[in-house]
Amino acid sequence: MPRPSPLTRLSIKLDLSPLSGCWSGRFARLLGLEVLPDFLADRIAVMIATHRAAREPQQKNARDRRAKGHTPARVAAGLRRIESRMRRGHDDPETTREITDPLFGMDVETITRLGPIVADPDVPLGRKSAAIAARRREVEALPGVDPRYGLRVVLVAQAAAQIWYYYAVRRDDRPRQWQFLLAMLEAAGEGTGGLRQHPERIKRDVGRLLELTSEP
Repeated sequence: MPRPSPLTRLSIKLDLSPLSGCWSGRFARLLGLEVLPDFLADRIAVMIATHRAAREPQQKNARDRRAKGHTPARVAAGLRRIESRMRRGHDDPETTREITDPLFGMDVETITRLGPIVADPDVPLGRKSAAIAARRREVEALPGVDPRYGLRVVLVAQAAAQIWYYYAVRRDDRPRQWQFLLAMLEAAGEGTGGLRQHPERIKRDVGRLLELTSEP
């Protein structure tokens, strides 16, 4: 079977556009760089294209399911599917990738807590299943959320963990970090007026990763 393009997930093509010179310059300044390297511009462009594809409400493919998957009910349903397969003895990467790979749609908290457990071959299957069940019960008790907001949280978390943490010259500069994350949302076509006035909720929801980016 041919390998999928590196710019696709589940054989779904992205509408990938290169960053404009204006956006490249803005991201470079926020990261403290003189020029944004091509590989970094490409990575940001892929994140933006992925976000836009997931946001399309009429897209009947895996990315549309990912957009819906950030509601508590759908995250819980995904965890139940994994539990069911584990009870039948399945512990392969295909079974657990929704937890171990952020691009497959689980929320940041679930990935952060369960990812290291389910990916560790030395952890017994029963313990993995119990951890997943415990998280599922927590998620089932959560109120519903706006899936569009869930996608914003994922984009901000990925930008913080995969771009800012590794490439910012002063990654402990929290005000500049916040401006960088807002710029990611704006480049993806998201409005940020409300977040600028009331940033508490999204900062809380990605707080774990935002704290990681400020560690020396």
